Amino acid sequence: MDELKPTVHAERLEAGALKREAKLLTAMVKDYCKRHHKSEELCDDCKQFLVYALTRLACCPFGQKKPTCFKCKIHCYRAEQKDIARIIMREEGPRMLLRHPILTAEHLIKNMKEAPDKPRNPKARSVRIKAD
Repeated sequence: MDELKPTVHAERLEAGALKREAKLLTAMVKDYCKRHHKSEELCDDCKQFLVYALTRLACCPFGQKKPTCFKCKIHCYRAEQKDIARIIMREEGPRMLLRHPILTAEHLIKNMKEAPDKPRNPKARSVRIKAD
């Protein structure tokens, strides 16, 4: 299971909202792969996508206050992975209500909330414009 960790900031997925998101995402990808690729183990393509998605989740600038990807004002997936995520979520989302009802309900409630504005990078320098 270690190979399914994000490539950076894995510790961010060990608690709170990001842990729940990671658990739901992992369940969706595993179920999708099992049904479509007829294997108990994740195929290489699904494993690669899951590691990518978990890495993006771990690097989310919103942190534990992350909105759902559907509502988010920052789209951090590359186009190809965004299409894969959309296919998996559209197909597996309704199934997750039976497999993970609490996680799914939390996700649906979170999806009703408006996403906050992009957080400011605390390491970014402040730029001031002087008026002449």
